[in-house]
Amino acid sequence: MSLEDLKNRIKEAADIVEVASRYTTLKKAGRYYRGLCPFHQEKTPSFYVDPDKKLYHCFGCGAGGDVIKLVMEMEGVGFMEALRTLARQYGIPFEWRRTGETSSSDVLFRITEDAMKLYQGELWKGGRGLSYLKKRGISQETARELLLGYAPAGWDFLVQKLGNKYPLTDLERAGLIIRKEGGGYYDRFRDRVIFPILTEYGRVVGFGARAVSPQEQAKYINSPETPIYRKGRILYGLNWSKPHIRRKEGQVVLVEGYMDFLSLYSRGIKNVVASLGTSLTEGQASLLSRFATEVFLNYDADEAGMRAAARAVPILFSAGLKVRVVKLKDAKDPDEFVEKFGPSSYIYKLEEAEKGVIFLFNYYSGKGKEVGVKIALEAIGNIPDPIARRYEVAELSHISGIEEEILVSMLEGSQGPERTASIPSLTPMEEEALALLAESPRRFLSLLSEDERRVIASTRLSYLLEVAEALSRGEELPQGEVKNHLSRIAFEGRKPSMEAGQIVSNLVKYSIGLALKALQRRIKEAERVGDTEKLIELLREKQKLIKMRG
Repeated sequence: MSLEDLKNRIKEAADIVEVASRYTTLKKAGRYYRGLCPFHQEKTPSFYVDPDKKLYHCFGCGAGGDVIKLVMEMEGVGFMEALRTLARQYGIPFEWRRTGETSSSDVLFRITEDAMKLYQGELWKGGRGLSYLKKRGISQETARELLLGYAPAGWDFLVQKLGNKYPLTDLERAGLIIRKEGGGYYDRFRDRVIFPILTEYGRVVGFGARAVSPQEQAKYINSPETPIYRKGRILYGLNWSKPHIRRKEGQVVLVEGYMDFLSLYSRGIKNVVASLGTSLTEGQASLLSRFATEVFLNYDADEAGMRAAARAVPILFSAGLKVRVVKLKDAKDPDEFVEKFGPSSYIYKLEEAEKGVIFLFNYYSGKGKEVGVKIALEAIGNIPDPIARRYEVAELSHISGIEEEILVSMLEGSQGPERTASIPSLTPMEEEALALLAESPRRFLSLLSEDERRVIASTRLSYLLEVAEALSRGEELPQGEVKNHLSRIAFEGRKPSMEAGQIVSNLVKYSIGLALKALQRRIKEAERVGDTEKLIELLREKQKLIKMRG
């Protein structure tokens, strides 16, 4: 059975009303079922499920999709894990078999799982590993929950334990052993507490290791990147903390390392994840945005930590996340702070955390107020939601003393014509275009000439081209208003009310009108400054557009 066949079989068998009822209470409303949206807080039900089309859509926040998407979003799992969950629930054999590189990855997953169990067994024998955790205030209950382990001091523990079960070359590919120059292998991790690194849906992909001996120069070492472990796509602890993030209404604390995570988690602050270093990536921010809405960024209290926080704020903004920056005094990191002052004091620090845009302004204003404003505005420009952008502009206006209208003008100028605007509402023409795109994106593209594409791309309707090209390639659209509108159109079964050719013709004419208005402003400017050469060039462009309009 192909993967597509398996997916279709699962979607056919799954009762979307039954699945959605796990997350919210649904009541019959005509041919639909309605309830409070599980994706955002609301008092009036706006979450609808269509049992015939097997789709859901929230008319409040715009979330929508099929039963597989619902499980992915609510459980915080990937596509394949959602398929497994539904297949198991509805008694469908998971018969699709992966081949090639994926099959090779399965071997690495089995190796890391076995290694984790061996490390756990060594920890619970007692001795240096367990003593170290006790000294650091980590309870046995937390150690068991987080699957911690201990790598013995010998050089060939895993080589001996797993070398007969798997080829040593596979253990090397998993990052667990290292090849000697003269031949043979030795263990990467020795005499260290082991922190298994899991994906958001619970598969072991690598390990972090903390030296037990104070004489060891390298306190922490980590698995290298492997076919199954990409550091920039993993957040340590997310598989454990995701339900706690949801209970905290999407609030999450983002820290640097393992012990920061363990110290907070073991003391009851469980809505926490670690980026495993200060170089936060777009992939990590995107992953976090699937579970969180607001990030409390708490890197180390030194200058390197503050500099890393300043780099992280725009990345988190780009993922649509609200950001606050936690500043600690009398402690170098969250681990030391909660050990000294306790979790209650730390929660107070969260409550007084500085808003991300204010932190950026204050941090960079040491180089001059204009620098602080410029960098803060650049970060605000990354925010996809226009309402959220205006809110952050208001915050910057308050802290900088610059009028909001001036900052808005500066922001719009810095974004440039190539930035695709979010569309909180649609014109009838755009509604028709999106209905056509939902039905046949390739048809939409085929009706446009190269010149017509260029004209549309120069206007605010350029997002329609981006959506058409992404859908025609079968790509997932990023979260945002456009995706929400397409979800609503699919849920309502909305079809174009006119021929495809007429829809495209209307778009082209409207875009030419927008382009002509923009061109006329440039012509006036060329006339004002006396740039004859530029004026002739612009007049030729104008003639070309008028000819296209017909």
